[in-house]
Amino acid sequence: MTAHRPTILSALILIAALVSTLAFGGDALAQPQVHVALEDVRVCPARNDDTAPPDYTSPTCRSVPIRELDPQGAHLWVRMRLPLAAEHLRGDGPFGLMVLGKMSSEVFINGSLVGTNGQPGDDRRSETPGRIDASLFVPHTLVHQGNNIVDIRMSSHHGWLELVSPVHAILFGRFQDPTRIIITAYWPSLITFGVFLVSLVFFGVTAWRNEDRSQSALLAAAALFGGTELLVETARGLVAYPYPFQDVRLILITLCAAGFGLCILAYLLERMTSLGWRSKLARILVVLTALVPVVILMPGFDGKTVGVLTSCALAGLAWSALWTFQRRKGAAVLLIAFAAFLLVLFQVGSYFLDVGYFYAAAGVLAFAMYQQAQSLVAERRQRRLEARRALKLQTALDQARQKSAPAQIQLVSAGRVDYVSTDRIVQLKAAGDYVELHFEDGRTSLYSGTLGGLENELPPAFLRVHRSHVVNTLFVSALERDAGGTGELILSNGARVPVSRRILPAVRSALADKRPPQ
Repeated sequence: MTAHRPTILSALILIAALVSTLAFGGDALAQPQVHVALEDVRVCPARNDDTAPPDYTSPTCRSVPIRELDPQGAHLWVRMRLPLAAEHLRGDGPFGLMVLGKMSSEVFINGSLVGTNGQPGDDRRSETPGRIDASLFVPHTLVHQGNNIVDIRMSSHHGWLELVSPVHAILFGRFQDPTRIIITAYWPSLITFGVFLVSLVFFGVTAWRNEDRSQSALLAAAALFGGTELLVETARGLVAYPYPFQDVRLILITLCAAGFGLCILAYLLERMTSLGWRSKLARILVVLTALVPVVILMPGFDGKTVGVLTSCALAGLAWSALWTFQRRKGAAVLLIAFAAFLLVLFQVGSYFLDVGYFYAAAGVLAFAMYQQAQSLVAERRQRRLEARRALKLQTALDQARQKSAPAQIQLVSAGRVDYVSTDRIVQLKAAGDYVELHFEDGRTSLYSGTLGGLENELPPAFLRVHRSHVVNTLFVSALERDAGGTGELILSNGARVPVSRRILPAVRSALADKRPPQ
C-alpha cells in the first residue's frame, strides 16, 4: 500500500485543484470582459497641464500596434476603439473599465472623464504611481452599442526594468475587482503552498537535528525558493500593488526559479554521487554560469524563467543519463522525470509557469519527504536494534562479572554492618523503614534503609518490578500475566513476586534484554 501513496496524493491534489477552479472561477467566467479593439492605436505626446484628449492630428502623433504600446519613460495620450454589442450592455450596470499594466493612467470614454489610477506625469516627480491592476467605474449612460472611443493618458516613470509588454490589457465589463479575475488563474497553484510549507518545516527540522544535514538543508532551501516563488507569482491575484513592485516581482520569480533548480541539482549530486564538496560546488557553479547568458538574452521575464528552468532540467537530464549509464540506483527514473518535464515545458512554454510548474515542484518535494521519512524510520529502527544489541551485550558482561566477581553491598542492622555478596541475593522487599532481603539458601534478613536507596547500590542484574520489590534477574524462572493485566515473576526458589500493570511491558522487555546469550 505504501508504494501508492505519492500517486494517491497527486490525485487528491489534482481533484482539489479542479474543484477550486470550478468554484472560484465560475463567477468570473460568467461575466465576460470585452477587450478594446486589437488594432493600431493613435498615440500623441501628453503634458501635465492637459485636461482633455487631443484631436490626434498633430504631426507628433503616430499609429502603433496596440501590442507595442509602451508608456515606459514617456507621457502619452492613446486613443482606442471599444466595440460593444447589445449583450455587453444588458442590465443597469454597474460597468467598469479595467486597466491592467505597468503605468499610471487617466481614462476618458467618449470624451468624458471616467477616473484615474495614480496620476500620470511628464517625469518621475510629477507622476504618482498607479496600481498594477485597476478598475474604474463607468456609468451605463456613458457607453452605447457600437464603437466607443477610449482615450487614456498614461505614463510609467517609476520602473527600473524595461519590459517588453508593459500594457497587459484594457477590458470593459461588469464592475469588479481585477484581482478577483486574476486569482482564478492562480488559485489552483495556491493549493500547493501547503506542500512547500510542510517541506520547509520538515527538512529544516531534519537538518537542524543533524540527520542527513546537507541533503535536508538543500531540500529545505528548495522548498523556501518554491514557496516564495508561488507567493510572489500569485501576489497579483491577491493584492493590487503599485506598479513599481512589478519589476521586483518579476526579478524574484526568476531568481526563485533559479534557486529551486540549483538546489534540486545540488541535492541530486549529494544523493547520487560520492564526489567531494569542491567537485559538487564546481558543477553547480558551471550550471549557474550557464544561467547568466540565458537570463540576459531571453526576451521577457516569462522567457527568462522558462530559460532558467530549461537549463537546470537539461543539466539534470545529462547527469541522469550519465548515472543511468553507470547503472546507479534510481538514475533511470530521474532520466524519465527530467525528459518528461522538458517535454511539457517545450509544449506549453510560459503557460506552464502559472500552475504546472508548481505542481511539479511540489510533487518533487512531496516525494523527497516520503523518501526521507522512510529513510529516517529505517535508520531509527536500525539504531534501536543496535542499542538493544549493545544493551544485551552489556547485560551479558554484567552478569558474567556478577558470577565471576560478584559485587558486595554494605548493609546496616541494629548497629551492625554486614557486607553481603549480591550473587546470593534473590530479591529485596520494602518493609516500612527497613528492607527485607531474601537469599539463595532460603534465609531472610531485615536491614535498615529504604528500597530506593539500596537499589542504587545494586549491580545492573537487579531489576525493580514493583514499588516494593527488586529482583535479581539471574534467579527469574518465568513471567506470568493474569487476565487483569498484572503479572507475577516466578523465582528459582519458588517465590512469586508481583509485577505492577504499569511497568509490566518494561519488565518483559528488560528481562528479554537481560537474558544471557545461549
